Amino acid sequence: MNSTPSLAVTKPRSGRIETLDELSAHLCAAAYVELSTVPMYLYAAYSMKTRGYSQWALGKSAQSDLIGVVIEEMQHMALARNVLVAIGRGDDFRVYAEKSVPTYPAPMAHRIPELMLSLRRLSSAQVQTFMDVELPESEQKPAEAVHVVDYHSLGEFYKYIEDGITYLSTPAAGKEQIKWADLAANNLWQLQYHRGYWNQNGGAQQPLLVTDEKTALAALKVIVEQGEGAPHDRGHIDPIYPPPLIGEHRRTEDSHYTKFVRIRHGVDGVGVVKDDNGQEKYTIDSPEVIWPVIDNPTIEQVNDVPVRRLMVLSNAAYCYVLALLDKIYLTRTTVDGTQSFRPDERYGYERGFIAAMQGVLYPIADLLMRTPFKDGDLKDKSVGTVNAGPPFQHHAFTVRTASMKTGQKKGKASIRQFWKPQEDLAALCREVTAFYPELGGDDGVERQIRLLPDFELEVPPAEG
Repeated sequence: MNSTPSLAVTKPRSGRIETLDELSAHLCAAAYVELSTVPMYLYAAYSMKTRGYSQWALGKSAQSDLIGVVIEEMQHMALARNVLVAIGRGDDFRVYAEKSVPTYPAPMAHRIPELMLSLRRLSSAQVQTFMDVELPESEQKPAEAVHVVDYHSLGEFYKYIEDGITYLSTPAAGKEQIKWADLAANNLWQLQYHRGYWNQNGGAQQPLLVTDEKTALAALKVIVEQGEGAPHDRGHIDPIYPPPLIGEHRRTEDSHYTKFVRIRHGVDGVGVVKDDNGQEKYTIDSPEVIWPVIDNPTIEQVNDVPVRRLMVLSNAAYCYVLALLDKIYLTRTTVDGTQSFRPDERYGYERGFIAAMQGVLYPIADLLMRTPFKDGDLKDKSVGTVNAGPPFQHHAFTVRTASMKTGQKKGKASIRQFWKPQEDLAALCREVTAFYPELGGDDGVERQIRLLPDFELEVPPAEG
C-alpha cells in the first residue's frame, strides 16, 4: 500500500491561503488530484469488451460516459495549470515527473475518511468507488478529522483555493498580492491550454483562459461542478427529462457523480443485447463483456517475458502524453486570432496529444487487456488466471546531454540535459512489435508513433 501522495497539502496554519507559495502548492496538488483519477477511469473503460456494439444503444453507453469523464478530468488538470500560469507560477508543476505520476493502490488525497484508489476492471464495486470519489459535499457524512489540518473533501479543498485567490487579489495581501494587470501584460495566456480538441460528449466545455480573479474563480467552479455537481445536486438519472434547475439556472450537463450513478443503475449500460424477455442480457458485472484483467498491474510483478515489454511500452506511451502536455505548457502560441492561418508549433503539439491518446495509448492498452498471462509470466503464482493491463507507471526516458556555449567566455560551455520521448517510444515499439506484430502495419501503432511530434523537453534541475 502506498503512502500519502508527495504533492498532497494540508490546511494553512493561519486558516486560509495567504501566500503565493501556498496557493501554488495547492494548485499543484489540485492538478495531481485530477490526474490521479484518469488512469483509474481509463482502466475501467478499456476493460469493456462491448465497444463494438454498444454504439447502437438508445442511450449513451457506460464506455462513452467513462471516456467523457476522462477528457473532462484532463480539462480540470489543464484549468488548474492555467491558473498556475496566470499567477506567474507555471514552472512550479511538471506532470512528467516521478512525484507527479500517481501509483496504485493509494489513498485519495484530501479526503476523509480514507478512500483507496485502484486500477480495476469495470464492475458495480468499482463504479461505487468512482461515485465516492466524486461524491457531492452535501451528500457526505460528517467525519472526525484525524488532524485539524486535514481536508475532508475536494469541495473543501477547492473552497480554500477559491478563498485564497480572492484574498490574494486584494491589497490586504500586501507583497503577496497577485498583480493580475502586470501578469496579463506578459501575455501569459499564450502558455495556457484553451483551444485543443475536447470531447463534446456530455456537454464538456472548452478550457477557459485565465487572466484575472474572475476567470480564475470561474475555472475552479467548472472543476467542482463537473465533478461533484453543483451544491445539492444529488445525481439526476432520469434518461428522458433534462437535469433539474440549480438555483436559477438549468444544468446543461451531468456531473461526473451523476454519470456514475447512471452507470451503477444500468441507465447507461454495456450494450443493447437483449434476452428472450427483452431485458438487457449483460451488465457491468457480466464476465462475458468485461475482460478478466489483473488489479493494479505493475511491471515489477512480471518476469522478463514479452507481455512485460508490452506493459513497458504502455508506460512509455502514457508518459509520452504527459511529457507532451509539459511541452505544450512551455510553448507559446503565435496565433492570436487576428492573423490569417499560419503554422503554429504549439497547435501541432496539441493535436499530437489527442493523436497519442487515441491512436497509441488506447490500442496498446486494448492489446494488453486481451492478452492472458501465461504460466510463469507472473512472479506471484497465486494470482490466478487473469489478463494483463496497462500499469500507468512512470517511465524514465533516456536523458540526453549536449554542450551549449554560454557566450560569456570564449570556449566556455555548459551542459544541457533533455529528453526526446518520441524517439525512445519509437525504438521501444520496434522491439515490442517483434513479439506483437499487430502493432505494425500501415495503420498500426508503430506507424502512428512515427507521426507523433518529435520534441525535446528540458530536464528540470531536480531531475537531472
